[in-house]
Amino acid sequence: MAPSGQDRNSVGPWSGFLASAVLLAEVFLFHRRVLFSRAWTIPWDLRDYHLPLAEFMARCLRAAELPLWDPYTYCGMPFYANLQTQFAYPPAWIFLTLSNLTGGCRLLEFLEWQVVLHVFLAGLLAFWLLRRMGMGRGAALLGGTVFQLGGYFSSQVQHLGAVCAGAWLPLAWLGVIELSKGFRWRWLAGLTLALAMSFLAGFPAVTTVVFASSLGLACLLAVLRRAPPRLVLWTAAATIWAGLLSSVQLLPALELARLSTAYSRGQFAGTGGGVPLVALVSLVIPNHHQIFDLSRYKLPWNPTFLYLYCGLAGLGCALIGLIGSPSRYRTPLALAAMGAALWMLGESTPVGRTVFLWLPAALRSPLYAEFAMVAFQLAMAALAALGSERLLTGRRAAFPIALVVLAAVDLIAAGSSRIMNTFRIQDEPAVSLAEFEGSAETLERVRALVNQTNPPARLESYRDSMRWANSAPMIGIPTAGGNDPLAQARILDVRRLFGRGQPWLRYWELADLDSRLPDLLNVRYLISWAPTAQPALEHPDWIRVADLPGHQIYENRRVLPRFFLVGRLHRAPDKQAALSALRSPEFDPRKEAIVEGHLPSVSSPGAAGQVRVLAYELREILLETEAPAPAFLVTSESYYPGWRAWIDDRPAELLLTNVAFRGLAIPAGRRRIRMRFEPAILWLGLTLSVLATGGLAGALYRG
Repeated sequence: MAPSGQDRNSVGPWSGFLASAVLLAEVFLFHRRVLFSRAWTIPWDLRDYHLPLAEFMARCLRAAELPLWDPYTYCGMPFYANLQTQFAYPPAWIFLTLSNLTGGCRLLEFLEWQVVLHVFLAGLLAFWLLRRMGMGRGAALLGGTVFQLGGYFSSQVQHLGAVCAGAWLPLAWLGVIELSKGFRWRWLAGLTLALAMSFLAGFPAVTTVVFASSLGLACLLAVLRRAPPRLVLWTAAATIWAGLLSSVQLLPALELARLSTAYSRGQFAGTGGGVPLVALVSLVIPNHHQIFDLSRYKLPWNPTFLYLYCGLAGLGCALIGLIGSPSRYRTPLALAAMGAALWMLGESTPVGRTVFLWLPAALRSPLYAEFAMVAFQLAMAALAALGSERLLTGRRAAFPIALVVLAAVDLIAAGSSRIMNTFRIQDEPAVSLAEFEGSAETLERVRALVNQTNPPARLESYRDSMRWANSAPMIGIPTAGGNDPLAQARILDVRRLFGRGQPWLRYWELADLDSRLPDLLNVRYLISWAPTAQPALEHPDWIRVADLPGHQIYENRRVLPRFFLVGRLHRAPDKQAALSALRSPEFDPRKEAIVEGHLPSVSSPGAAGQVRVLAYELREILLETEAPAPAFLVTSESYYPGWRAWIDDRPAELLLTNVAFRGLAIPAGRRRIRMRFEPAILWLGLTLSVLATGGLAGALYRG
């Protein structure tokens, strides 16, 4: 059945196809430099965080290998379990495949297209939502324009997952709206799909907003008697179904979160963060705080969260919709906008601060109040559509066209090609497959150094760029560090013994050059910025071996191999005892290992034997050991559920060693050791997802 009011304010021969073309043209104009010139790109996290992950995943796909384990970061971490890799997000696989089919050398450009096309998807779904709410084409097109060109999608494009997850919000709200008219299987399936896709997109803070705002909208409609109370139950059922549909990613992500530092953020998150009150000025004056010129920006907050602009036409129409629209959706949308604003402002309001502090620490961790901006912007876009519907009633067809053009021109002029969404590559080259911050020589020579051994030796930065850690999966230079919000807690516990950082951070740069722990972690090379204002590194155990453009390389004379045998074990009852033993001056990593759990029998306190690496692959390792007596294999490979071991093709138990790493008791003689990453939880999640997908297909067919 067509929505009521379908023909009101229709603009001549406009159709859904034409409206889609208009929305797409707006997005192309807004992001014209990024899309159509290689000299420009999206700044910050897209290149420094998301590109390395995407390059690693693309490389695995080219080799017909599932990207399950990243051996380059934090001594190894589960790639597939990290939400922000978009491992199970179908659109990501499409763009990675297209990149590989075109040679694989322009992946950044495909990521840019992925971001921009998701912005278009957001506008298109918002248009569809507003049409199904009974608004004419002109009003719905205005709402779609305001949403896709407004503050959220203008300022957050650096966050790939945040844009992808936010794009599904209008479809989720549409599912709630349609279910409010009566139960239909296809709309329950549509709501489920929107929620699942927002989760698989890989940005939990935005996913939380999508889930919570959809349930909140259902509650508002039920309380205001715009829908039966059963709507809340249907929305809750869709939430559970979405969890099952997402199980292939959800179960591994929960396992990693439990073992990672993610939950600890809630202990250091203060009173909740959020958008500061001064940002509300940007609803009227977008550059009031000089956020478009960072050299002049003086406020302490992230400038990208001080851009809420939805256009003067959008704001004016939203006020008209708020005050004078007769629509049955006016009050629910007004309350949704108010609720999203309170959430978005976070600690800037007493309500937001109180609610955040009331939450358990584990629930605070994924909550970044700022990202409720996406729900606020959608509510404002819907109110703007309501206002324009009233404003344009009885007007000629040219008026809706003029209003949409006015809104689009205003939003493009205000937000397009700003520092938050457009950046000239030559101003900061960053890292690519061929260059490190613009220098091909630097990357080539560092690769040559670390690849002298099999597996490659690990590199650490010392008073140098964090990009060595960020880009490790892309450039193939392994590190014992990293900069990931899902870093394993035990790895960070070890790094805190010799590193420099803040308690809530996941990046801990090597600081103590006297510590024996970098030796244990196979840190053979140290890279440091060439001395200018800072003194040159002088240490008897770290010898300078190369001078590169802007950098110097030092070699660790004490470094231990990635795999070696010891003959003495120390049993630790728990992690804290193991950490105490690890930091003890008496601990000698060359001769002993700290094992949690049962202590295997080892009888070679002297020379323990030899280890030869036969093969080192992404998720499989083959070794050959030779020992005169039973010994213990020490590795600097991180311990994680899913790793299995065999000795001469017989299963063997991997033991938690030296707080965070894998160890294995080895019988005397010549032995062949095999380790392989086979995460059972992935296949369990995949089974649940396949079953839920079958149910989704059945619901759509029935609908």
